[in-house]
Amino acid sequence: MELEGLNESVEYGAKIRKEFSLQKSETFLNHGSFGAVPKCVQQVQRRFLDEMERHPDDWYRRNAYTYWQESQKAAADFMHCEQQDLVFVENTTTGVQLFEMEIQFPISSEDEICEKYEDFFKSNLNTKIAIIDAITSPSAVVMPLKRLVDLCHRYGVMAVVDGAHAVGTLPVNLTELGADVFTGSFHKWLFTPRGCGMLYVKREHHTWVRPLVTCWFHGLSLDKQFFLVATADQTPFTTANYAVEFYQRIGGMDKIIGYASSLATEAHEYILKKLQAEPLQIPQSMESPTMRVIRLPDLPQYPCTLEGSIAFHTDVRYKYNIQCAIELIQGHLHLRISSQIYNTMEEYKRLADCLLEVIQTSRKP
Repeated sequence: MELEGLNESVEYGAKIRKEFSLQKSETFLNHGSFGAVPKCVQQVQRRFLDEMERHPDDWYRRNAYTYWQESQKAAADFMHCEQQDLVFVENTTTGVQLFEMEIQFPISSEDEICEKYEDFFKSNLNTKIAIIDAITSPSAVVMPLKRLVDLCHRYGVMAVVDGAHAVGTLPVNLTELGADVFTGSFHKWLFTPRGCGMLYVKREHHTWVRPLVTCWFHGLSLDKQFFLVATADQTPFTTANYAVEFYQRIGGMDKIIGYASSLATEAHEYILKKLQAEPLQIPQSMESPTMRVIRLPDLPQYPCTLEGSIAFHTDVRYKYNIQCAIELIQGHLHLRISSQIYNTMEEYKRLADCLLEVIQTSRKP
């Protein structure tokens, strides 16, 4: 099976948007939440779905595991780890049960974060597991990941990394990182169908890690146990290697993230100036390559609550045909912008104009 109809030479920006199925009348500035699946990758998934429906037994008993392993190898190569240490899960949350450690802003340095973790470990000597965000959500802060993993191990704590936004945006080498467990989403920034995540488990932990649902392959190798979990749809996983191929063929990480990061920086600066707003107070070294966060003014029309954030981005979507993310961070509403190869600076200028109109209208007596 091959990717069909992919124009590898197409320019980033408005021209490459035709490779996606995004609605023409809409402006999508929230790639970080749900991603976007290229048309050629969708076609591969449909062919797998057709194969499954033609003969379900052939699919589940004979063919799917081979396809699954091909994707497993592509994913392991991309994440720089051994194939047998990586399995697919539906999303990052399936990989681990999340624990939230609140981060207060402003953040002065990476040292401040490391000191916070170390102080906790010193005060809680019975800590066994720490869950570390690679990039926080919704605040889009890049954590000093390698330093935190090493710090965990220094205090005898297992390091579990939530890398939902890291896959495809940061150059993660799982072998060098040394985390005990790393879980991430492929659908956010690596162009797979939704419902495709990964779980890396260091070899020494294979004997006790199990899928949430016991399968027919209980007690066998890690990958076989995670392969057939109930009668799940395997096609997001079997399509993953084609999504990785798309990612590499259109430029790979240096080119993709280079474009998205430059665009995010330019858009961030423009919106800050246009709205006379405040950036999230973090060091530049801790900014996400593809996302930026801006504090919005408090507006009576949109209370600083979860409901207020939903109402804000819903109104922007239906009034202006712009999808953006409005997040509640430390009691205030913030705009989180996400940049991808199909976005342009003109879209962010339009967003800034629309937000300014919303703010001015809301302030009128």
